[in-house]
Amino acid sequence: MNPITGQIRGDCARQVFDYLAARDALPVQTCDAVLGFGVFDLKLPRFCGELYVSGHARRIIFTGGVGAGSADLGMPEADAWSAALLQAYPQIPRDHIILENRSTNTGENVSFTTELLAQKHPHLLFGRGIQSVIAVAAPARLRRVRLTLQRVHPTLRVSGQHHGPSYEAEHALYAGKGLDLIAQLVGELDRIVDYAARGWILPEAFPPSIVAAHQVLKRASAPQRPLVMAGRPAPLRTAPNREP
Repeated sequence: MNPITGQIRGDCARQVFDYLAARDALPVQTCDAVLGFGVFDLKLPRFCGELYVSGHARRIIFTGGVGAGSADLGMPEADAWSAALLQAYPQIPRDHIILENRSTNTGENVSFTTELLAQKHPHLLFGRGIQSVIAVAAPARLRRVRLTLQRVHPTLRVSGQHHGPSYEAEHALYAGKGLDLIAQLVGELDRIVDYAARGWILPEAFPPSIVAAHQVLKRASAPQRPLVMAGRPAPLRTAPNREP
């Protein structure tokens, strides 16, 4: 077996990053809301504000408490995002911002936000008052966020977006927080497979090139069973239980 060089590992990681971070086209018509999924990167809420002030969405919803992706925020992600948003765009009306700040993972982001809207903003229920969203999330997490929303709210029109950092920029951001982006990328592929098997997200078959890159990254870290994808996801026992 040929050794896995740092360049091969980096090339595979970049390939997986580009796959997971793939964005949709911005809708031509104004969406009902920007739905921001909290994480430690405060460029993302400012990007949400940019979408709002440019007329792409009528309101902003931030979801996130303190979870695996909070890093050193020191407060619930939704609260930190709201503060960053209003610092950058103080003109945004406060009543156009909705915060859900108890959730600790992506599934709770969606379910707790759904409950919050039903209890406090019933005119904004997903699929009724809110029929279209721009889902904003960390690049590595964006594909799974989209699949989660499509599974839980199948009639909701979802456009997945982020602020467009390169793999190199995101790798540096994670390293600055003492985090391993490549481990995150491998875990995301594992979670997409495992969560689809559990019925938590829509299933999605990976392209052969992504299956191959996943195998390389797994082998570079530790011997693991390879990911086999033949038209549909196959569950992995190695998927982490915690997720940002």
